[in-house]
Amino acid sequence: MAQQGRPSLVRPVAQALEAAGHTLLAPTEFRSDGAEGDRRRQNALERKGAANARRLVAAYRDLPFAVRPEAWLTCHLHPGAPDLIGPAVADTLAIPYLLVGASCPRGDAGAAQGGWATLAARAIAHARAVLSLTAEDEESVRPLVAHPARLHRLAPFLDSAPWRAAGRDESRRALAATLPLDPARPWLLAEAPMQAGAALASWRLLGRALALVAAPPWQLLAVGDGEARAPVEEALRPLGPGRAVLVGERADETLPEVYAACDTYVWPAYDEALPMALLQAGAAGLPAVAQDWPGARALVVDGETGLLTPRHDDVAFAGAVVELSADAERRRAMGEAAAARVHERHGIESAAATLDCALDAAVGAA
Repeated sequence: MAQQGRPSLVRPVAQALEAAGHTLLAPTEFRSDGAEGDRRRQNALERKGAANARRLVAAYRDLPFAVRPEAWLTCHLHPGAPDLIGPAVADTLAIPYLLVGASCPRGDAGAAQGGWATLAARAIAHARAVLSLTAEDEESVRPLVAHPARLHRLAPFLDSAPWRAAGRDESRRALAATLPLDPARPWLLAEAPMQAGAALASWRLLGRALALVAAPPWQLLAVGDGEARAPVEEALRPLGPGRAVLVGERADETLPEVYAACDTYVWPAYDEALPMALLQAGAAGLPAVAQDWPGARALVVDGETGLLTPRHDDVAFAGAVVELSADAERRRAMGEAAAARVHERHGIESAAATLDCALDAAVGAA
């Protein structure tokens, strides 16, 4: 199988497909995003994509039939990043074309005008299987998919093993030895990019809400970096000295230990379609406090794996944090429930079964 798309989605999808017994080829690192509104750049990318498609077809045709790709899979297609290679290769080789994480917010035929959006819409219509990670993405592509049977829901997923393996006590001691954190206090964790837009809105909401708590018993560990670091620091400054510890960005492989060391994950998830950090928190056995946005609601079961508070309600968010900070037994029970839910519904094994089923159906139909 040949696979293309954003690295952040390609890696876990590749891991799930390999777990299902499939062999993957990585045909190209070509990317089409970043050219919205620039027709000259779009034309150049279309020419480059066509050249890549011709090269790949020639290369695959030279392979023995038994090792040629049986399907093409592209990740994270959307109107700002159409697939300029996969449909042509799949058509020429007569193999099924699949999409994971595709979205088309203007998915109806009348709205998808303009060359770039039209290319994305055509790819969705051409696909033998479209696997959506959110209800919003599924609804956006539904009008374009040729047959309802080609629509599949792929639950957001991750490899939960590293998160389950991280030891709380050891991780907590290691962090306390290097950061100004008091092991006797509950530790709140927020891990996200410090970027303008939805992320910065969440950081500001978090700062406002936590600043409402007088003499809080907890400390906040803020993990992340980016061009909006200064506004984030300003948003957290009202918490007072020593209440918020900003540690910058951490390498992905060290994050399980950071999560395991903490007590509660706190993140408003303002207008986020897929807040994967909430999934990571659950995998690490942390209860979460989030606002009731669709993305958070898909990953946090209110009262069972965490607490969801009304949108834009700083007081309710602060109250939920205080509630969990004061009840270690409830945090433990919610954390265990969160870890079990991630393992059962959002693990690599579950994703592998869904991908394998969609692939089998697409190849069988072809």
